[in-house]
Amino acid sequence: MTTVMNALNSPSIRVAEFLKLTLPTTNYYLCNAAAPITVDGNTYNALGSLLGIDEIQRNIKANSADLKVSINGIDPNNIALVLGSELKGSKIEIWRGFLDDNNQIITSPTQQFFKRYQGIINNIAINEDFNEAERIRVATCVISSASMRLVLENRNAGLKTNPQTWKNIYTNDTSMDRVPIIAATYFDFGKEPIGGSQTTSPSSGSLTTYNSGPQQ
Repeated sequence: MTTVMNALNSPSIRVAEFLKLTLPTTNYYLCNAAAPITVDGNTYNALGSLLGIDEIQRNIKANSADLKVSINGIDPNNIALVLGSELKGSKIEIWRGFLDDNNQIITSPTQQFFKRYQGIINNIAINEDFNEAERIRVATCVISSASMRLVLENRNAGLKTNPQTWKNIYTNDTSMDRVPIIAATYFDFGKEPIGGSQTTSPSSGSLTTYNSGPQQ
């Protein structure tokens, strides 16, 4: 399904990138515009050129490409706030907005604000540089995120078939009760039936006999 972007028909196109970080305790709204912009009741703080976003892969087929976002000009005294903000594992979303002459999102005939990326932050890095002219240290936070496709590819799915795990979900279901017995039983498939087969109990080392064929 295609999205009609009316703003592209304008002779003068102004765009800005909008970033939302969803943390366990709060949300952060950032954009690379020159002034704060409010969209859908959320005010995106303006970082201008201090907010850098890598090129987003736009392929017809979904891909697992990572994305890096950099936030420059951080006061070194606030590095502890960045490291303690539980960024890793949080959701990151990026939109592109088209601006009018007042540097606000175009709303006519439709709101020109489109989501470009959604993923999960998998790593953060802090880099420090010394500004000799200002005689101060400046920190840069680099955020690496994995696309939702990659998250789903690495997702562990399924349910163990032992009685304990099964009954944590299905309390009265006994269909997995014989799994430990069957798991410790040797079946000689394809051989002539014999009076019984033997297996060694994993816990006690004792032999247990199971009837697997007709008795003589």
